[in-house]
Amino acid sequence: MCPIDDPAWKNNNPVRENFVPEPLPLEALYYKYGIERSHADNVARNALELFDLLAPIHGLDLKYRQLMEIAALVHDTGISTDLEKHHKVGRDILFRHPPAELPESLHPVVAWTAFLHRKKAGENKLEKLRKTSFAKMPEEIQDITLKVAALLRLADALDYSRMESRLGSSKFGKKAVVFEIKGPGAAIDAERMAKKRDLWDLLFDTKLEFRPESKK
Repeated sequence: MCPIDDPAWKNNNPVRENFVPEPLPLEALYYKYGIERSHADNVARNALELFDLLAPIHGLDLKYRQLMEIAALVHDTGISTDLEKHHKVGRDILFRHPPAELPESLHPVVAWTAFLHRKKAGENKLEKLRKTSFAKMPEEIQDITLKVAALLRLADALDYSRMESRLGSSKFGKKAVVFEIKGPGAAIDAERMAKKRDLWDLLFDTKLEFRPESKK
């Protein structure tokens, strides 16, 4: 029985209750929860490119690059269990089965980034988040989580069309960065990225713009 289907599991929300996590390797998570590998790989690729390009702004240490990749690879863990609520289900699964490749201190980060990758992420959502066990984490871990989630939202949006969109050229200004998006689904994905930059906008003064690559 999948843990999320266990009545005892449902009655003891892992976000609020004490429990003993059982880490699983990434390959086991892929198999157990039917993660769509092509999408996961695309989002991880996008996330790492954004992590590297925007490093002077987000300020995350290079040691968190693997965290960024793994968070991207497992962000849709709950999708085969409950499509409509997969961000919540994925969070709960990842609290129960965090990726074994990460140190224990970073296990909560992947659970919360899975939760934060979907739906709007405005000030109201952050206020609600501060009333959960999220607020009990060390402030440094909260900060890392929000920054990783902001990048993950953009990386996920870049693969929204499932048409292999990629980051093209980028232009850095004093208070803005303009990205060109390449590929047949560029217009769709650029528009989606503009919608999913809401969390980034709450965290950083530098604005991000996304435009389909111009055809010459």
